[in-house]
Amino acid sequence: MKITAIKTFIVDGGFRPWTFVKVETNEDGLVGWGDCTDWGSPGPVAATVERYAEWVIGRDPMEVESIWWDLATASLRHVGGIAWKAMAGIDSALWDIRGKALGAPVWQLLGGKMRDSLRLYWSHCGTVRARYAEKLVLPKVTTTDDLRRLAEEVQRLGFTAIKTNLFPLADHPETVPLMSRLRHHAGDAPPAAIRNAEVIVGAFREALGPDVGIALDVAFTYRLGGVIKLARALEPYDLMWLESETLDPDALALIRQSTKTPICTGESLYGLHQYKPFFERHAQDIVMPDLAWNGITMGKKICDFAHAYDILIAPHNCHSPINTLVSASVAATVPNFFILEFDQDDAPWRDDLMTHPLVIEHGQLKLSERPGLGSDLIEEELRKHPPGNYPGAR
Repeated sequence: MKITAIKTFIVDGGFRPWTFVKVETNEDGLVGWGDCTDWGSPGPVAATVERYAEWVIGRDPMEVESIWWDLATASLRHVGGIAWKAMAGIDSALWDIRGKALGAPVWQLLGGKMRDSLRLYWSHCGTVRARYAEKLVLPKVTTTDDLRRLAEEVQRLGFTAIKTNLFPLADHPETVPLMSRLRHHAGDAPPAAIRNAEVIVGAFREALGPDVGIALDVAFTYRLGGVIKLARALEPYDLMWLESETLDPDALALIRQSTKTPICTGESLYGLHQYKPFFERHAQDIVMPDLAWNGITMGKKICDFAHAYDILIAPHNCHSPINTLVSASVAATVPNFFILEFDQDDAPWRDDLMTHPLVIEHGQLKLSERPGLGSDLIEEELRKHPPGNYPGAR
């Protein structure tokens, strides 16, 4: 069996573009699908996939590990970033082919499942409706009453955890100009930002009660001192985690030591070499590897490495439904799986793209028993949703 072609598709994903990889073989009808979604630079990622295709076409797609390390060697001068995202898309598609060729789900090839379903958290809960409600035909979130109504929906659908972000609320006018001011605060957490976080998290906590997990994601917005102030201010709300990113493991370790609020990080790291110093310092309670950016081959190694350091994993998964299947394939096989990210407020055409849509019941993703990742994509449907005006999407 040989790889005969590698193609890319950039598709409108609602509030971000989705970047898909299709690997074709000389076996009739045997193809694999992968995801290497990059919100800001899908065009360059797709171009890199096409460049790497020149080195991969003609090879045996079953040589997944060998192909990963050959591409990693070819990328030594640009480890991580666009290069590894392109590698990850190819890698996941190769695992899909491997599973289909052997008649087994990818999770079976990784050692077998430890669970039949995966606990999900509703990601960008409130955020999508505050920013993209019109495009996705969703109820608009503008006030704390809207957040309380959204919390009722969370409970009705059976989700046991959510994650949200900072966004202005009209019934708290002191937060309305917040976003423009955040661009100039140099990484400190100004009082208005802390009040905004308390309002949003407080409204959700009051409505959801004490047992539903609430996470707040502030990404790279704040530096060490700002994150500590924010984490301490949110201690009364018993967060599932505060999600903060930094490339300095010592800074993150100090943050964790300075608060009772659990700390989650890791979506912007690549490979064992970048995760290693964070693990060695126990700089976080939960780590969230992105498998659209690390692939299945490396992603499984990262999750196992985290287990050796007593760290929970919660894969970063705010990309396409294919990456949900990729993440689920790995998460099903590791003992330190905690919870999986999921955008409930997703592009309304998501399921139309799939031969076998995701099965979600009571806030849990049912694990697919089909060979490979569990679903193919329908090219005719992909073409119906061009990426639009996302930065770098064309």
